Amino acid sequence: METADSAGKISSYMEQNKAEIVTFLRNFVAIKSVTYEEEAAVRWYADQLKDFGFDEVRIDPVGNCIGRIGSGKTVLLFDAHIDTVDPGKVEDWGMDPLKSSYDDGIIRGRGAVDDKACLTGFAFAGKALKELHLDGDYTMWVSASISEEDVEGSCVKAMMEENKDIKPDYIVVGEASEMRIIRGHKGRALIKVEVTGKAAHASAAWRGENALIKALPLIKGIDDMKEFVKDPFLGGGSIEVTKVDCDTPSLNTIPGRVTVTMDRRISCGERVQDLLNEVKPLVDQVGGKASIDVERVTTYTGYQIEQEDYFPSWVIPEDHVLIATGVTTFKTLFDRDPVVGSWDFCTNATHLCGRTGIPAIGFGPGDGSLCHSTQDKVLDSEVVDAAKFYALFPLAMAGK
Repeated sequence: METADSAGKISSYMEQNKAEIVTFLRNFVAIKSVTYEEEAAVRWYADQLKDFGFDEVRIDPVGNCIGRIGSGKTVLLFDAHIDTVDPGKVEDWGMDPLKSSYDDGIIRGRGAVDDKACLTGFAFAGKALKELHLDGDYTMWVSASISEEDVEGSCVKAMMEENKDIKPDYIVVGEASEMRIIRGHKGRALIKVEVTGKAAHASAAWRGENALIKALPLIKGIDDMKEFVKDPFLGGGSIEVTKVDCDTPSLNTIPGRVTVTMDRRISCGERVQDLLNEVKPLVDQVGGKASIDVERVTTYTGYQIEQEDYFPSWVIPEDHVLIATGVTTFKTLFDRDPVVGSWDFCTNATHLCGRTGIPAIGFGPGDGSLCHSTQDKVLDSEVVDAAKFYALFPLAMAGK
């Protein structure tokens, strides 16, 4: 079947099921799924995929929900995270963020844009492909991954390790993109520097060495760092001091040890040693010790992950077949050229593309600047249109 014919069938299907799509998303928002508390939402989503006729649905040992449509040669993985940040206070929202509101075509509530709209689109894409009998030489894996909001990439890395039968040729990461096609984003790392002094009572500080004062040249030096090698597409990196922890038993004791945490945004694929070498002169100046932080994750299933806080940047060329097919898919559906750009934030693509090298794009409904805010919302029309894109894209890629 011609792609244009499939696009017409898919578009009509999604428009006819718009009310069901909106209800699905609102019901999804109503299930609290704060990071490490995703079980209820995962089980609900798994049940929906089964009801929608997915060929296979599983919840892996990590706690991710995984569904499959088809068993063809071209293998695609569609990933979006099911966890959210804390819903926040009703008084700050002016409504219950877990009940959601639906006014003037806008669905508002915790997780509406970040990231349950994408998962809703994935689910209805699979449903449409099954009900419309749009078979092709493709395998479409859908993953509702957990714990992205805390340590992005950690649970999809574990997912790939635990589900060795999932071997994607291409990946689509669902996050709010204003309906742009995303071909890269910066990475990040958390650098910790420990500066030691000698604790002493504040009334006799001369007997010790204040580690906080000792660390000030480091903090000032990091703040002054502005020049970084620039990637032609992503631009330059950055570094900021984000936290200072003082090891002191009381407020009338000068600290004997201070830990300075820095957020380093990675633009040009710098490796861990590159980042440590970059700050070494400042660290040596204060006699400190630098390292990349390590996170320890325990998911709701009890699965344990140790993750180094280094998340590489990723970019794929604009003329890559994945981008070209994404552009063609968009134009076929919407009769206009899409914007191809980058994300300002990190996603699971740090592992899915940045570490593995598997070509990926990002795509999703909604404005990413609204994530984590009390204006977490998305247009119903964009959710419907995203579902159209997610459904047609496997067919288009299988035709390559």
